[in-house]
Amino acid sequence: MNAAPATFAAIPFVALAALVALVAAVAVRSKLTGRGIVPGMFLWPLPFAALLAFLGAWCSMGLVSIEVTAADFAAYAVVVAGCGAATLLRRRVFVRIDELAGVASHLLRAGRDVVLLALAAALSVAALEGSWNDTAAQIPVLFACFAVVVVFIAMLALYFIGQRTGILPTIAVVACLAFGIGQHFVLLFKSAAILPSDLLALGTAAAVSANYTYELTLRIVHALALAAVAIAALSFIHPGFSRDRRVLAANVAGNLCAGALVAALSLGSFNSVDLEEALDFTYDVWMPQLTYAQKGVIPCFLAVLQDLPIEMPEGYDPDDAARTQQSYAEQYDAAQELNPARLEAEAQFDAMKPAVVVIMNESFSDLSVYEGLQAADYTGPTFYNSLADTLQRGTLMSSVVGGGTCNTEFEFLTGNSMAFVGTGKYPYQLYEFSQVDNLARQFGELGYETCAIHPQPGSNWNRDLVYDQMGFDQFLTLDDFPEAEWYHYGPTDRTCYDRILEMLREDPDPQFIFNVTMQNHGGYDAGSVPAEDLPNIYPEGITDAGVLNMLNTYLACVQASDRDLEYFVNELRNIGRPVVLVFFGDHQPNGAQDLNDAFYPGEDEFTHSWREFMTTYFVWANYDVAGNDQVSAWDELGANALGAQMMHLIGAPLSEQQKATLTARSSVTSINALGYRGADGMAQALDADSFYKGTVEDLADMQYLNFAEKVQ
Repeated sequence: MNAAPATFAAIPFVALAALVALVAAVAVRSKLTGRGIVPGMFLWPLPFAALLAFLGAWCSMGLVSIEVTAADFAAYAVVVAGCGAATLLRRRVFVRIDELAGVASHLLRAGRDVVLLALAAALSVAALEGSWNDTAAQIPVLFACFAVVVVFIAMLALYFIGQRTGILPTIAVVACLAFGIGQHFVLLFKSAAILPSDLLALGTAAAVSANYTYELTLRIVHALALAAVAIAALSFIHPGFSRDRRVLAANVAGNLCAGALVAALSLGSFNSVDLEEALDFTYDVWMPQLTYAQKGVIPCFLAVLQDLPIEMPEGYDPDDAARTQQSYAEQYDAAQELNPARLEAEAQFDAMKPAVVVIMNESFSDLSVYEGLQAADYTGPTFYNSLADTLQRGTLMSSVVGGGTCNTEFEFLTGNSMAFVGTGKYPYQLYEFSQVDNLARQFGELGYETCAIHPQPGSNWNRDLVYDQMGFDQFLTLDDFPEAEWYHYGPTDRTCYDRILEMLREDPDPQFIFNVTMQNHGGYDAGSVPAEDLPNIYPEGITDAGVLNMLNTYLACVQASDRDLEYFVNELRNIGRPVVLVFFGDHQPNGAQDLNDAFYPGEDEFTHSWREFMTTYFVWANYDVAGNDQVSAWDELGANALGAQMMHLIGAPLSEQQKATLTARSSVTSINALGYRGADGMAQALDADSFYKGTVEDLADMQYLNFAEKVQ
């Protein structure tokens, strides 16, 4: 870390001393001249004294970047101390306005207040963006003006609530400054954007904040100076109070009503206007910090905030939803009381407590579902398809294709479906999971040690926060694999498997391990895998070189995963302890849409899209699970039901939600964000008016009870 010389700290401290001396001199003079001393004489210079002391203290600790020169310190000291000194002129200005008669003084005050609020709002936005955004000057005028209007409206509400003084609007200045500086450090430390869901996890953020070094940059110093000017402008807002108590009381009531009205109108507009549609933009859900930089923090943050609410099902009643879930759960219990296989599995699980390992393999899928690839002699991942002793296997209906991994893990871990969250949403980015039931917490309550593994930065998809909120005891990230062997775009699957095997061998206690691999992540550019690994599959009808490169690179990745899976399963067979393995792909690769379009032109839109959301799964055990013949029974599942089905197969205790999910499958066998498959084998859109509509509505009600009620 290269820091500015500690001697530079003397510059703001000298300015601070000068400001304190000036305030004291003005106070003494006011006392001697009989004008009296008022609180504002000391209180308004206080934030400027704090800003000077802050920069001086930070510099003395070596926490100001070397790019900040002595001239920058001097300019900052002059601006901030000058703003503090300017506030001492407030009283004279107010007296001059009060000397005006009647309507003129009111109009002048109103005009002054609007101008100063607008100026402070513009300066606050400039401080927000300038503190972190290198391309702030390139933000489109429309978006910059929108941000200023938003801050102005917030200040206006605070202005009225604060009885038409500039005191409360300073909260908006400080909030903008703090958000901008916070965004700088979040981008620096996590390469991420501050999202609404992050504000729900401030406790977690505070817990880890001590691990970082907070060095102020020149941009932040400039932002502090802009905030000082904004606060100075607000200090000159003052209504001039009436001595008549009745008039004063009426003014107080009127101002509070005006503030409430501004707030209500603003909230109503926010709830009724789709910002992305109104401003004609879309934020990047994978890297929202890019959209923040291009369009500005405020419009993007508010657009993400609009995505938070989950639509309540029509006619929803929490008591009715609870009764519905209880009814489904009772049907499950009644059926299992007569099922000797389940009873045997329960007794075995209680006695054995097998380790449970879940591999959500990045972009792993069996593209032989595309008949055009079968015709080109592609039969899918060899070992994966040959594994004959699984407890169950089949098609897994994902809610994403080509990306959005976190939504598949959300569905698997929580048992909730994206069908009832809403399209285009990413729960890991939007919600707080401390109260949400999930497999990590469920296994923890059964006495298991729980560990999540993802060999990438922990901040990806907010996993570091979400996994902690879910109750995982441990989270291994890329930092825990310093010597990992890489293939394609990430550490190999085998790197993860070796770590899991090590954990299983070293700790005989029950463990639940959830591993999100990285090896197969897109894109699939030519040259990103060894040439000798390419399968050279050239399906008829596809001539685009880019699509063919994507296809063969992707299939090489799947082959590599298949080899590592064979190694892992063989090691588990001989590990000497009972282990359950759940393996599934999170989604088809990016580029699957090109294959689908080439192989199946002219299909109706729903049928065509449904195929792209098919991936694959199996549940396997290295021991004979009681009550199961382990002959690889086939069944299609939604990702939300896979966890419950696994628990059912191995005899583990199920939650009421899991029991209800499994019971509902007798009617709706699988569901995802696109639609569902009914017991008649027909796939339907979510809003289809089918025989199974009532079950879909029950599922929506139960999920709102189990998820939306807990995060909204």
